[in-house]
Amino acid sequence: METGMISATTAAPTTASKTATAKNSLDKDGFLKLLVAQLKNQDPTGAGQDPNAMVQQLTSFSSLEQAQQTNTLLTGLQAQTSGLFQAQTASLVGRNVKVDGSGFNLKAGSAAMNLELAAAANVTVTVKDANGKVITTLPKGQLARGIAALSWNGLDASGNPVPDGSYKVEVTATGADGKAVPYKTNLTMKVDAVTFRDGGIYLASGGNVFALADVLEITA
Repeated sequence: METGMISATTAAPTTASKTATAKNSLDKDGFLKLLVAQLKNQDPTGAGQDPNAMVQQLTSFSSLEQAQQTNTLLTGLQAQTSGLFQAQTASLVGRNVKVDGSGFNLKAGSAAMNLELAAAANVTVTVKDANGKVITTLPKGQLARGIAALSWNGLDASGNPVPDGSYKVEVTATGADGKAVPYKTNLTMKVDAVTFRDGGIYLASGGNVFALADVLEITA
């Protein structure tokens, strides 16, 4: 009877693999060994030798040691600062934040986002699902310059409720002259969780994840 067992042969490590990889840079220990070897084989105060060279080498060794100690201290300080910042960021859970972006985060038949117009404009909002399919079109009419809240009741074009979740939004803002009016959008969300990954900090809310750098405002 055949089995699914697969035999594998592991090659014995060669001498080259056992040997430590040669360093391209000279660390503190290597510098010290080189200096000791030099003292054993030549007298820096003897005839034909330059005593100043020895002083320069000792100064270089002292500078190298101080630089390494500084790097060690900075690394430790960076780790402490990172841990403190993470602990402070965790306090955002349960808080409301305003983030740069657009979209409707529908929950219990209610969703909203903020629109900031550079000038008065006639505004139309198109709501799409994750696949880009148009769910409904919301004519918001003439809006004044400044910040306006755009809401959606979670109904599609036929008046049927759609599932809770995240929906894409396209905004069309047209001025009285028929030209497009510049605008910005942002969302107000309640933070459900804080995630630390890939050296970054991310906030999660209702299935949406956004970077801490996108936060514009934090409220209670």
